[in-house]
Amino acid sequence: MKFFKKPSVALVSAILVVYISTMASVNIKLTDKCIDVTDGFYDGVRVGGVDYPAVYDSVKELCSVSDEITVIAKNYGINTDELSYAQDGLESAVAYSGDDISYIGWCYDDFIQQLKLVENQLLSTGLSQRHTDAMVEYSVQISEAIEAAETNGAAYNETVREFIRKYDRFPTSMWANLTDTYFPGYFSNM
Repeated sequence: MKFFKKPSVALVSAILVVYISTMASVNIKLTDKCIDVTDGFYDGVRVGGVDYPAVYDSVKELCSVSDEITVIAKNYGINTDELSYAQDGLESAVAYSGDDISYIGWCYDDFIQQLKLVENQLLSTGLSQRHTDAMVEYSVQISEAIEAAETNGAAYNETVREFIRKYDRFPTSMWANLTDTYFPGYFSNM
């Protein structure tokens, strides 16, 4: 016990306690603010007084349409392995990388590229009347969902920009680096 009664040990202990409590507090508060921004991907955002729906809803709709298109493509011998792989990657990213929106955006870009390839292959194939009608409907759904994802994604990205403008400066950026707190990422390359 005499060890802790020494003035130098007491001073170092006090400094450590203050430093650790400050780091913990900064980490908790900054992480909560980051989560509020990334939640906008799943819940929707409000930018400039306008409410934008969640980007996640459009992504989910595109995955659903992709399932339907895959069934049609298999009837005509069109290889959908790359599309299935990209869709699995996107769905896994959403399920397991929920706060890494940049990674979800990267997976989304890959998925859209593969979806458009299969869609174009189907549209250039001699489809039955039933499948032609279905593809016309699916193509409209794909276009509308991609447009919604881009519009809502741009709104989400604006909330990220606002956050970064506000917090990516000294001393907050320094505290973020010290506490390994990662700022929210942009969705896709919009």
